[in-house]
Amino acid sequence: MPVWHAACGSSSTTEKDYNMSSLLGMLGRLTDPRSPQGKRHELVCTVACAVVAVLAGACNYREIGSQAADLPQSLLARLGARWNWFRLRYDWPSEPTLRRVLQGIDAHKLDLLIGSWLFERAHRDTDGALVIALDGKVLRGAWTDANDKVTLFSAMIHHKGVTVAQVRVPDGTNEITQVENLLDGIEVAETTPVILTLDAAHTQRATAEYTKGVRGYDYVMTVKGNQPTLQKEVFARCLPLLATEPEHVVEERDHGRIKRWSTWTADATGIDFPYAARIACIRRDVFGLDESATSKEFALIITSRPAELTGAADLHTYVREHWGIENKSHYVRDTTWREDHNQAYTGNGPHTMAALRNLAVGLLRLGGLHKIKEATETICRDRTRALPLLAT
Repeated sequence: MPVWHAACGSSSTTEKDYNMSSLLGMLGRLTDPRSPQGKRHELVCTVACAVVAVLAGACNYREIGSQAADLPQSLLARLGARWNWFRLRYDWPSEPTLRRVLQGIDAHKLDLLIGSWLFERAHRDTDGALVIALDGKVLRGAWTDANDKVTLFSAMIHHKGVTVAQVRVPDGTNEITQVENLLDGIEVAETTPVILTLDAAHTQRATAEYTKGVRGYDYVMTVKGNQPTLQKEVFARCLPLLATEPEHVVEERDHGRIKRWSTWTADATGIDFPYAARIACIRRDVFGLDESATSKEFALIITSRPAELTGAADLHTYVREHWGIENKSHYVRDTTWREDHNQAYTGNGPHTMAALRNLAVGLLRLGGLHKIKEATETICRDRTRALPLLAT
């Protein structure tokens, strides 16, 4: 069954059955950067047209403008387009209008609105701990005035693959300094336990102090050579464990290989790192189908989660799923929307476009569509197919 029909079921539902007021209301909280004089298209309609265009696979301003010009009249009406009494039709925003708006709007506020809106829908039916991956992404085709590349730092809910927060890293610094700003955009109920997974760049004392000590969020961090003393302590504690049977083993066969993950854990008492409760060593062995060894690598992990709440199997899952932010977010944006080839750099354009792509990915995943490229191609053939997603 085609990807769209498999997720959305019967196609007999009419356009009138879809209520987009929530999404349009969220976009309506943005401030219009344009002068009221000569303004023909409302901000909500303009940005909503861009959202539909991105859902249809538009990668840049020109493609967004072409998609907007090709939107059905019925969809333009639902998006709040202006009625043209001379031509007896709904008008659509032109490519120059879309470009000016996307470059001029407050991209940080747009990210906050999109993240909060997606978080509410991605987490409303979830029980238990909320596990969030934090990671940065460099937009390789977008340069700043400081002759540096635009870098964004984002947070994605594990398993669901929905990005719920994103901030732009200021020029002259790096994502390590932006953990507090990023987490400020995520509002979690006090009764919900939160676990943050971070790569080795964020294995910093200040980050551990803030996430656990200030926010009360547990962390799961990878330990590498950027923290040599900590790496030596964790490795010395884990080394004797490797002579024993692992606490957890997972084996998978794919792509002509056999991959086996073995996990050992130990108490972190005596290790000098804020709020450290447990450490772990995960060994990944790769074999050929004839079971000949191909490669072996080790990952050292430190976490504030106590043993009674998180076992070896849980730590293995957290570490494996952390890289979902690369596969389910960054890789998808690069392959579906060619983000790294996009050379938009004026104003807030690069940040705004990335926010719209996050929204598109979130809408598709919440709609049960996980083959993102195929889904955008399906919507491109009939833009009204975006309606069930806009009514999420």
